[in-house]
Amino acid sequence: MDKQKLTKKILITGGGSGGHVSAALSIISSLQEKYILDKEHFLYVGGDLGMEGERTGNSIEQKLMKGKDFNCKYIRPGKLQRTFSFNTIRLLLRTVLGFWDSYKIVREFRPDIVISTGGFVTVHVCLMAKLFKAKIYLHEQTATVGLTNNLVGKVSEKVFISFESSRKYFTKAETILTGNLVKEDIFNIKGQGKLADTIKLMKEHQDQYPIIYMSGGGLGSHLINDTVKECLPLLLQKYQIILQTGENRVFKDFKALQNAKASLPKELQSRFLPVTYVQSHDIGYLLNNIDLFVGRAGANTVYEMGVLQIPSIFIPIPWVTHNEQQMNAEVLVKLGLAEIIQEGELTSGCLVLRIDRFFKRKLEINKDELKKVFKTDANKLILKEIGL
Repeated sequence: MDKQKLTKKILITGGGSGGHVSAALSIISSLQEKYILDKEHFLYVGGDLGMEGERTGNSIEQKLMKGKDFNCKYIRPGKLQRTFSFNTIRLLLRTVLGFWDSYKIVREFRPDIVISTGGFVTVHVCLMAKLFKAKIYLHEQTATVGLTNNLVGKVSEKVFISFESSRKYFTKAETILTGNLVKEDIFNIKGQGKLADTIKLMKEHQDQYPIIYMSGGGLGSHLINDTVKECLPLLLQKYQIILQTGENRVFKDFKALQNAKASLPKELQSRFLPVTYVQSHDIGYLLNNIDLFVGRAGANTVYEMGVLQIPSIFIPIPWVTHNEQQMNAEVLVKLGLAEIIQEGELTSGCLVLRIDRFFKRKLEINKDELKKVFKTDANKLILKEIGL
């Protein structure tokens, strides 16, 4: 099918976490199937903030958008913090810079439509775009709603929600239940490259040693990484582990886990693979060949586990707004597919015990309800609703 030229100027914004960027990429991928995304009619806007303690210019969106064949720009966003420090002042000052950068970008590009997938960067962009009369559309991935999307929702034409529970947070816009933005990559069961080769070797022993994928989200989790490192020899007696560490330059967890692997007996080394990030062309093959997921309960992660019906043990981040990761995880707990370990009770002993216990229990999964809750056509519904 020949691609069409866009007749309206489309700006997509979302960043600050792997989930927000993943949702943005999902929408962009759907647009690319139908339209030519030329510089005059399409723009993605993200931010330049990495994890705390890292230099700017190292954001998750800059990493994931690198080399993409569409126009990308990045602002210097600020954000609110729950505890006061010198960094709090710096981030507040950056808020001014973020609005200034957004003003210049929006004034030059003059979008007709802005699609926001969330993250602190989007407030700057959406408010400025509203001043220039653009139509704002928001997609909310979580079961609850944070401050950023609450603000953006107030200037949006329509809000697309993933879970019915978040409808009550939006009263000033038309709210439509679409489900989450699912990446087509998670259905790709073909494996190529180094990660796939390792998984293929692990599959040869999967009946005896189940494969567990652990992840602290796109940015990684130092707490989870450190806990796994403490009990690694014990876990590898029974399981094969793929651990996505992130690439934080402060804690240097990936290097620490590589060193931990090197200190293991050779037999156990083959059962452990630390990776900084799982690329889009690998994620489907990985997810479709694991026995258990253990990790954070970001909206996209939970949704992907629900769509693929992967048994999971979630460790929600407790300090996020409205305890959103807890609420995300509870959706799958209620459907019989998951359990929760509270961060406050996470120790190496607890982790081993809960994984052992999870494999011994019989899951009572409501598969029909899973299919109703975890829809897979959000992209098509959203583009239809905004007239594309």
